Amino acid sequence: MISVEALNCGYEETILKNLSITTANNLVILGANGAGKSTFAKALCTLLPYSGKITLNDHPLQELSAQERARTITYIPPKLESYDTFITVLDFVLMGRHPYKSPFEAYSEKDETLARSLIEEHALDPYKKIGELSSGQQQLLLITQALAQESKIIIFDEPTANLDPHHKVAFYKALQSLDAATQKVVITHDLNLAYKLGYEVLFIQDGAAEHYVDADTFFTKANLKRSYGVDFSIEDGILGVVYG
Repeated sequence: MISVEALNCGYEETILKNLSITTANNLVILGANGAGKSTFAKALCTLLPYSGKITLNDHPLQELSAQERARTITYIPPKLESYDTFITVLDFVLMGRHPYKSPFEAYSEKDETLARSLIEEHALDPYKKIGELSSGQQQLLLITQALAQESKIIIFDEPTANLDPHHKVAFYKALQSLDAATQKVVITHDLNLAYKLGYEVLFIQDGAAEHYVDADTFFTKANLKRSYGVDFSIEDGILGVVYG
């Protein structure tokens, strides 16, 4: 469960202002560029300073140790940024198991089996260097590492931005196959994906947010036009922008 009360957060200027939400369900976060979607996600993971109160699964965020926080919540950024591009895919995915071992302890056979299984599932080469991967493969690698971490809450920030249609479908299926006990938060500009997922919607605009518990309430032509200022079509379960 994610519970946020009177959250104020930003960089040089405050972006999110007095935002509050409580949900134990899967959530999709929508809004225009610069609205504060990623800012909200980073605050949930203590990657940005904030004022207000954040509680994860009934535990105040600031009271969680680094290891407890890693087991509770994972943030997957829009693109891979690594200090060492010569790390292999297998070693990178195994880092997701770090919260489950003691310092300087080797990864267990269970850790390696899980990592290899997820790597195979996403059609990646375990021995390839991460610097040799395409942008789409790097995005899949980030998702693979997050799944290996087995956090209670996983935040996917623009997970399909660099994926081709085949891998977008693979990502959608991977989300559907995740343990139901895992709370999933998806930040995206892909409204068709958001519509298909059917998650609760948090729409952020001008630092404020509106929470739609029922996704169908958000995904109407009238509400989409009010939110984005353009016309939309919804036909045969497919949502799209009307360009002319």
